[in-house]
Amino acid sequence: MRQISFFLFLLLSATSFSLYAREEASPTLRELVNNNKITITSWLNSDKNKTTTVAINQPVILTVDIATPRWFTDGTVIEHISIPNIIAQQRNLQATNYSLMNGEQTWSHQRWEIPLFPQKSGQFTIPPIGVKVTVSVETGKSVTGILSTQPHRFSAQRPTSQMTNPDEWIVAPSASLTQEWQYSSSNKSKINKSKDDKAFQLKVGDVITRTTTLAVSDSLAMLLPAIIPNKQMDSLQRYVVPVQLTDLNNRGNFTSIKKESETYILQKGGKITLPQISIPFWNTTTQQPETLFLEGKTFIVKHTLISWLTTYWYYIALTLISCITLGLLIQRTRLYYRTHPYPDFYLLCQSIYTRTWPHIRLHIYRKYVQKTEQLELKKYKTNNKKEWNIQSEKLQTSEISKFKVLWLWFKIKK
Repeated sequence: MRQISFFLFLLLSATSFSLYAREEASPTLRELVNNNKITITSWLNSDKNKTTTVAINQPVILTVDIATPRWFTDGTVIEHISIPNIIAQQRNLQATNYSLMNGEQTWSHQRWEIPLFPQKSGQFTIPPIGVKVTVSVETGKSVTGILSTQPHRFSAQRPTSQMTNPDEWIVAPSASLTQEWQYSSSNKSKINKSKDDKAFQLKVGDVITRTTTLAVSDSLAMLLPAIIPNKQMDSLQRYVVPVQLTDLNNRGNFTSIKKESETYILQKGGKITLPQISIPFWNTTTQQPETLFLEGKTFIVKHTLISWLTTYWYYIALTLISCITLGLLIQRTRLYYRTHPYPDFYLLCQSIYTRTWPHIRLHIYRKYVQKTEQLELKKYKTNNKKEWNIQSEKLQTSEISKFKVLWLWFKIKK
């Protein structure tokens, strides 16, 4: 009797354990997929069936939708996307959760959006992306596994022939470019504007700060081009503040902001012009090229005594040396001619200035005798004999113009 009772106890225990094991056995994620207990769907942009073509740096949205008639019990992890010449940046770290009726069942959905930014033109293939999910099953337990998205293709191109360097362009639905000027001066309240309303009067040592802000929708701050041109100028010292990059998300509206600021310390007087700024912009809404533009500014900088000397010391030194040299030369010349006769040409010019005609005739005749060893002016042989005879005759009998006197002087040669 005891043996029969023990045998029945063993049989009952084995049966209960088998039933318990069957109840506790959980399906795998693959079995859930095969039994349509979990689905994963992916597509590019809003049109699931149309081939996507975008501009360089224009985002392509990879949408991943996961659905189950149960519920998600742990965080979903999407595999990092690494594709050559594509920047994949998951801007929203939280999925969009919602529910839909499928027949008589309520399905829980998770939707993820991952923007892909192509960096060059060409065809791109997105391979299957692994998605780790954890869902509940009917046993009350959770099942964890990895699902894969479908592969996708899209193409990128330069939207306009003007885009020779895509790194210098903005590609977005909208963009704005603003700037702010600040001046640090001891007489800041007395800054004078010129008549053209573009030039400001400052002095050496004053500080100018130029801050520019570029705001672009549906982009990445890391993709935005440089704003302020890298232009070196001897008339000022340039200090660059580290660039500020910010990506904002306001209820699904993404805005990328790039802020650049530079400080200039004025070193020299004169007219200084800080350059204008222009950034090419491809508007993905209108599909037209545009230009973001900021005006430059012109400043009239007054010298201080030290800056004036620093700027013009070379010319000042050169002028002083020239004046000293000229003064010494004049002094030596005067000392020399105290004991020596003046040159004939100098004496001739002096006589012309005083209109002393006897002396003028004397200097002309003396040079003629020294050069030709002749006594009569009419016998001088020259290529313009007729004019020579006329002017030499007038010189002996009357007054002629000073230009004719000089003409006769330079005509006399050996």
